[in-house]
Parts: sequence; C-alpha cells; structure tokens
Amino acid sequence: MNALSLISIILLLQAGFFDMQGTITDVISPSCLLIGNDRVNLADVDASGLTARQYAYLMDDLRSSLKGRDVLIKGGYIYFDLIGSYNSQSINEMTQKEISDLKEMCLFTYDTDCRE
Repeated sequence: MNALSLISIILLLQAGFFDMQGTITDVISPSCLLIGNDRVNLADVDASGLTARQYAYLMDDLRSSLKGRDVLIKGGYIYFDLIGSYNSQSINEMTQKEISDLKEMCLFTYDTDCRE
C-alpha cells in the first residue's frame, strides 16, 4: 500500500469519527462559533465572571487566532483540523484555560478594571 492510499484511508476514518468539519467564519462569543453558516455551541466553556475589559480582550484574541481555521466537530467539542490529524486538546479546553488565566491574573494585579 502506498502512502497516498494510507492517507486517504486515514482521512476517511477521521471523517467518520467527527460530526462535521468546516472553517470558522466568526467568533460569536467565547462559547459559540460560526462554522461555515452553522452556529456551534462549545461545551464546557463559561466566560461568566469576566470583566468587560477581560471579555473584550478574550474576544479579540479568539477572533484573531480562530477565524479562518479549519476545524473538526464532535458534539460540542471543536478541534483544529491538522490535515489528516487533530489536536488532542480541544478549542473548548484552550478557551476555558484562557478564561481561567484571565480571572487568575486579576487576583494578582492592582488593576482597578479587574474590580468592576
């Protein structure tokens, strides 16, 4: 079996594991992405408790890092499509980690905007 055949088989197996795939066209909120024309809610992502400034920072960061990226979706979990494979860490986990980091940074700073 040549490498091209093997890649085709891997792609077929991968496609069967995921519900859909597409390209992120917009970030509606930290927990909702527009993929193609479909809104997809991210499971286990909660941005409550962020200040307005933290939320705006998060949205800017997510839009700049996610828009235009190809993804694979399984239920409410989204993974970067790495052409034949995918990250084991979901975008959900990465986003929730960033939210947690923003909240934690507020605990260790004297920035009055953190205390809104």
